[in-house]
Amino acid sequence: MLLKPATFPLGSGYSYELKWDGFRAIVSTEDGLRVRTRRGREIGPQLPELETLPPGLVLDGELVAFDNDGRPSFLAISDRLLHRRSRAPVTFVVFDVLARDGVSMLSWPLAERRAVLEDLGLQRPAYVAPVFADGPALFEAACREGHEGIVAKRLRDPYKPGERGWFKIKNRDYWRFGPDLRASAGPAGARLSRA
Repeated sequence: MLLKPATFPLGSGYSYELKWDGFRAIVSTEDGLRVRTRRGREIGPQLPELETLPPGLVLDGELVAFDNDGRPSFLAISDRLLHRRSRAPVTFVVFDVLARDGVSMLSWPLAERRAVLEDLGLQRPAYVAPVFADGPALFEAACREGHEGIVAKRLRDPYKPGERGWFKIKNRDYWRFGPDLRASAGPAGARLSRA
């Protein structure tokens, strides 16, 4: 699913997540490791660390590299995946599960897919993105800590590939190449109050 711009209020029935600054990817372990970028490029061979993911899954998420201070770094992920000038460790921040053991979950509501995702017990280099119930509070914290913004998703919605059914609320002060503007978040972004 893709994003479209939005502003508050969105109404009830949503969950909220940080918007991670990395490369969006669908990762499949159904028949070996396959990692497909949003533009359709296969980059699995560049990510041997993801070989440790459990078999039989199709996951949606963001490939993120962190700088020495633990902040998401678009420059670091670009150097690793686009330019191949770096060996920066990559974390796969997972925010959806699309299939498990051959069973498609595309028609399942997001709330049910999230329950399955959280029960998978994924470990490094994968990290399940935390979700929050209070969108305005998360957005305020994301802006204060220098994140790109947040994403809002309707809990009842199925997963519709290619459709713009998720909403992004951007931090207008965010500057991708200004690491001094971003506070440390990494997986510790969970220090924000969880839903």
